[in-house]
Amino acid sequence: MNGVSGIQGFWQAIAEGRLVFASGVPVFMVLLLVVLVPLLVWYLYGRTTRPLTQNDRIALTAMRSMALVMLLLMLLRPIIQEWETNPQETYLAILVDDSQSMQINDGSTSQQSRIQAVQNALSPSVLSALREQYQLRTFAFGRDVRRLNSPNDLTAADNRSDISTAISHVGEQLGSLPLNAVVVISDGGDNSNLDPATTAEVLGGREVPVFTVGVGQPEVTPDIAIRNVRSDATLLDSEQVDVELSVSQTGFAADAVQISIWDGDTQVASRQVALGNDGETRRYTLPVVPDRNAAIRYEARIETLTGERLVENNRYQFLVDNSLPETRNILYVDGHPRNEFKFIRRALDADDDLRLASYLQTGPGRFYRQGIENALELSTGFPEDKEALYAYEGLLIGDVELDFFSEGQLGLIRDFVAERGGGLLVSGMVDDAFIDTPLSDVLPLELVRSNSLPGQLQGGIRRGAHATGTMFTPVLTTEGEFANALRLGSSDSENRTRWQDLPELQGIYVTGQAKAGATVLLEHPDLQYQRQPLPVLATQRYGSGRSVALTTASTWRWQMLMPSEDDSHERLWRQMARWLTDEALARVEIELNQESYHAGDEVDVSVRVRDNVFELDNNASVWLQVTMPNGEIAEQAMSWDINDDGTYRATLPATDEGVYQLLVDVTSTSGDGATLEQQGSFAVTPSLREYNDAGLDRRLLQRVAGSSGGRYYELSELDSMLTDLASAPTPYARQVDRDIWHHAFWLGLLLLMLFAEWAYRRYRGLS
Repeated sequence: MNGVSGIQGFWQAIAEGRLVFASGVPVFMVLLLVVLVPLLVWYLYGRTTRPLTQNDRIALTAMRSMALVMLLLMLLRPIIQEWETNPQETYLAILVDDSQSMQINDGSTSQQSRIQAVQNALSPSVLSALREQYQLRTFAFGRDVRRLNSPNDLTAADNRSDISTAISHVGEQLGSLPLNAVVVISDGGDNSNLDPATTAEVLGGREVPVFTVGVGQPEVTPDIAIRNVRSDATLLDSEQVDVELSVSQTGFAADAVQISIWDGDTQVASRQVALGNDGETRRYTLPVVPDRNAAIRYEARIETLTGERLVENNRYQFLVDNSLPETRNILYVDGHPRNEFKFIRRALDADDDLRLASYLQTGPGRFYRQGIENALELSTGFPEDKEALYAYEGLLIGDVELDFFSEGQLGLIRDFVAERGGGLLVSGMVDDAFIDTPLSDVLPLELVRSNSLPGQLQGGIRRGAHATGTMFTPVLTTEGEFANALRLGSSDSENRTRWQDLPELQGIYVTGQAKAGATVLLEHPDLQYQRQPLPVLATQRYGSGRSVALTTASTWRWQMLMPSEDDSHERLWRQMARWLTDEALARVEIELNQESYHAGDEVDVSVRVRDNVFELDNNASVWLQVTMPNGEIAEQAMSWDINDDGTYRATLPATDEGVYQLLVDVTSTSGDGATLEQQGSFAVTPSLREYNDAGLDRRLLQRVAGSSGGRYYELSELDSMLTDLASAPTPYARQVDRDIWHHAFWLGLLLLMLFAEWAYRRYRGLS
């Protein structure tokens, strides 16, 4: 230990509590003596035979005190306790982050990427010195962990960082060996679902410290990033898809930038937008109309601005599944021929995605079927069992009286919504005779008896000056303005204008107020009940499905009194029919564990199977066929999940980027024994998880080190880390006492102080 390092080691040993005295005197007593010696010397120099100047007294006190303190410390024999291991007796593991974020040049390493800085730091001389001291094992990690022969083999190409798995892997691989420590070199960009600090704590419990080395800057600026893309297909006839981009930026506040959507090499939408403040995430919407019935992989783009450090997060791929949907079956029953029935049928018949089967009472005991698929459908009237009613996704009920349904059929309607997840819409009058029946449970309105209503609201719709029969323009509530089912235009302003242009409706059936959990979408502009506007259109969730109440029978006026080219009436009814049936359960449903995937991910496919009465089916034979992006087809049987009724699972590797098509084939051995098919798709896209929030995460790396008994260092402090590593207390290190006075520096310093004091006294003429 040379002189300079001896002084540094002395003070560091005091700070770390490694300085002790062989004489057994506590350190605090020694420090007290060190304080008292100068006071005593100052006092004695004040009693000299010849008076001293203030400067002489200070100089002589300082030199004599230093000499006496050093002599005192020599007599007490200070030693520094250190830990050391014999060369080559223990193992050292070095884990280097090899994920894509390590490609970033964030200005922290003299125009080098992070991985280049690590390669330079782990020079041959550094690794050679480590190999002389340890059995060295080096690893690269990203999604997985692999042995690393040389830092030059690092590629920074993995699209995921999993520090926890990397630490766990080393612990398992070297756990039976004398592992001295683990070193993790990373930017802290962990995007796994595990907490690496918890894994490091396990190693710490085995007295294996984890030392972490941070690479990069806390912020990558300036930068623009697409954080997320969400695409929602609207219910409009145009099948427009509203694509919402979440964009954040640092360093380009309030700048204008072009955002766009691309289908391959074709731009399908674009918009000039103003960016938000630094660190703010803003959302921008672009409408896209798919040009084909297929699962389409689009790409959102932001133009690159001058000076931007990170351009990889300026693009984001996402999937819009515009495949032809299965036909939605809707049953419409009405108690008598009405204009409303005629125009609703006309609107829905023009939609290829909808099939409207109707059962219309045309007179006493006389009924008319329309839109049926075969002669047996509705041949005995309204369905009387689950299998027949559950074949439909939606149910429309017009003006019918209580005796139209049996008690069992009313219970069946309730179950249709609650269990099957179907949609129920009641249009027109709901007789108060339905109070206390299963139908009243399902409806979003509280049915009240007519004679309990205020006089001006009694008697249903009456012509003339009666309040319930007057003309009115329904008012969109706040929820109604944003309801897709009621959109008549792509923009809010166009939507409001088209609603204002609609003809007035005539008459409202007063049935009561909306229930507590219901949502009112349209309300009467004037009439109130219990100080609340009368609801014209209300909805609520009920079990697995939804119910809707439309308290007028005059929407046909929106067709008859508008120009022939206006499609408002048709559009509204088609959208309401789709919305009504949108969440109806299917007998075969495909669920994926993620919205999108990246190369190397595992795709967990879950299929839920129900029988013909929509009971979960545990006795089905389920096969999964996957069509890869390159056209190859693979098949596998799906396994029943014993812990989840009706659920069958399979796992697929996401290897190549592109769109994967799924086809599920189900043969049920219960119920009707039918063979069913269901299609699905998912996209494997380039990953952005390594480029979002790509700054150095010091806090995470500090937690990892602290939880295991290690320490955190910057890459520039790598030499200090290696020095500390050599003296870290581990089960394989032995304690060594080093006498710090066994160095010529300290003896020379003592003699120098004694000589200096003697020379000064002689110079001043003192004895």
